[in-house]
Amino acid sequence: MNEQAALASCTLCQACETLCPSKMAFAELYRQALEGDHFKPSKSLLVSWILALAMGGETTRRRLNHSIRIYQRSGLPRLFALLAKLPFLKSIQPLLVLLPTPHDPQPIVGFAQTRVDPPLREVILFTGCIASLFDTRTHNATTTLLSRIGCDVTVVENQTCCGAAYAHNGEMSQAKVCLEQNLTAFTNSSTVIYNSSGCGAFLNDYPALMGCWEKIPDEIPSFLDVLDYLDQSDLFHELQFNPLQTQVVVHEPCSQRNALKNQTLAYRLLAKIPGLKITSLTDNQICCGAGGTKMVTQPELANPMRDEKVAALTLGGADILVTTNLTCALHLASGARDAGFKGQVMHPVQLLAQQLID
Repeated sequence: MNEQAALASCTLCQACETLCPSKMAFAELYRQALEGDHFKPSKSLLVSWILALAMGGETTRRRLNHSIRIYQRSGLPRLFALLAKLPFLKSIQPLLVLLPTPHDPQPIVGFAQTRVDPPLREVILFTGCIASLFDTRTHNATTTLLSRIGCDVTVVENQTCCGAAYAHNGEMSQAKVCLEQNLTAFTNSSTVIYNSSGCGAFLNDYPALMGCWEKIPDEIPSFLDVLDYLDQSDLFHELQFNPLQTQVVVHEPCSQRNALKNQTLAYRLLAKIPGLKITSLTDNQICCGAGGTKMVTQPELANPMRDEKVAALTLGGADILVTTNLTCALHLASGARDAGFKGQVMHPVQLLAQQLID
């Protein structure tokens, strides 16, 4: 495999960094290769469409939500499955299979006032791009939990994709446009909470993309993982949860294990729910294949990796799979549906909010 092919097939899981005795910063080298025009991944029309969607505003998302609902209710998915070998349908099938079924997003709560008097903190919720379409329940669950531990939670307008989708596809200049738009939107905000580990890993790379911290001491807020934030709150540990007698399997995304390095948090926080049996997904140290957009651009690489995870899931007899990264969730859920898995795939905060005693 030549250098170009090797880089193009990389999912940026960063597992190599955790194993390398020299502590090679491969993600940084990858980014430098992109910025220096030494390597440019080939970009299909489908990927271009996805990236355009990532930068789309509220009107774009509203129209897309409406279009997806019409598509799923029309019977077209069954027809497209029968005609999947036609060139056009074959090219878009990797994207179509990722759509949540059924697609039924909730309106994202724009502001939630805490019950704690006086409020302990004001925080901003990062909603991202694809997550604002397909993971609205996670956003609202995040808001519910944060408001219960003393936070006034706001979703600011004009925030956008974190930039990771562009970086994965060689568009570093556009990734920096996302960075600048987000930092403008978060002006005067000291704390931004994210719930997708893939976004979080890239948000925490903002200082490296912009240069030294010393040059911009007042312009970058703290980007914090919601699980970290909850775990550090005394009020969270005082909350009570309804019992749930079921088995939960925890998937540990590469972004959480290798970049954020906080993969133990999901287990610790879910243990607050009485009766829950919590186990880890087999071979969590191995990438599920989602790799940002790799599940769409290179399904021949991504799907076999996913299918090994799904096989372990179905054999384990679990009722719920939890994961902290949206693209991993979409990728694993599509394979789980094909394998006949009848359980749910969700973010840990969804389960916590669901069992929270009011």
